[in-house]
Amino acid sequence: MYSDSAHDTIVDELQAKIMTLHKSIWERRAAWPQVLEWLDQFAENADPAADEQLHALRLLSNFMYFGVNEIRALLRSLYRDTFRPQVAKEVRARLGGAVDLAAIAAELRNDLDHMRFVSLGNPSESSALLLYYFRQENSLPKDLFIHASDIFDLSRVGTGGTVSLRDPSISRYVFIDDLCGSGHQAEDYATNVVAPLKRIDPAIRTYYFPLFGLSAGIDHLRRCTEFDLVAPVMELDDSFRAFAAESRLFVDETMALLRSATEATCRRYGDKLWPGHPLGYEEGQLFIGFAHNTPDNSLPIFWSDHSAPLPWRPIFKRYPKVSW
Repeated sequence: MYSDSAHDTIVDELQAKIMTLHKSIWERRAAWPQVLEWLDQFAENADPAADEQLHALRLLSNFMYFGVNEIRALLRSLYRDTFRPQVAKEVRARLGGAVDLAAIAAELRNDLDHMRFVSLGNPSESSALLLYYFRQENSLPKDLFIHASDIFDLSRVGTGGTVSLRDPSISRYVFIDDLCGSGHQAEDYATNVVAPLKRIDPAIRTYYFPLFGLSAGIDHLRRCTEFDLVAPVMELDDSFRAFAAESRLFVDETMALLRSATEATCRRYGDKLWPGHPLGYEEGQLFIGFAHNTPDNSLPIFWSDHSAPLPWRPIFKRYPKVSW
């Protein structure tokens, strides 16, 4: 990297912050030699305002990484603070606003016996891993967990019959995800699974609980799908998008002057790393990653690799869905 005293002071401060994150929150995923290899892919400049390496280093120092322990804690919160209170609220309403705690508890236990937690997508994807952690952290029996293919009974379809429910006694289906970005992937899932489910039995309740959700994507799902409840554990407003007007990365007056130059750097490389999505899927602009993967809604400069049009060494590698 370019060197002068003022520049070196900034780099030293950022290095110290990154190394602290590396040793603690980041689970030692970004050692300094690895960071330098990643930075070498960006152009350097004597002018700090035009130094791509400095732009990248500043972005990296703000990367939000959620390790296994943090993910497990969020899954405990999802069950304890989001799901159970919601079911208790519905039970109490069904009992006419009853305040008899014993009656509510008995009804709640019965309701929980007639629900299923469902993984989104392929069994090899992250949703299945999240359900594994979710079951462990909340001491839940494994028979409460199914794949979407277990919802429907297709045995009579080939003989002229109709699709039915495999277990008509199930009154609630809970779909758990790690991140809702634009909401389009969850919308497709709702169209293919939730909508047919509701046509068979409109009384069935369906819930979509991502650990993280961009506000725009969450609002889209609430408007455009038949989920009865869409509720992220942590909702991410536009301040979590790197270059949004409200971005938390450029609140400081000095940093605000670098917003357009830093965005230009990310777009320049992002155009080559993922044409059409230079700032992440659907312009996600996120700077977030998980122990099990980095979402494609995050900036491609963080996660793209040698499989991209431009060979690249990622700092937080993403494991994409691959087609044969």
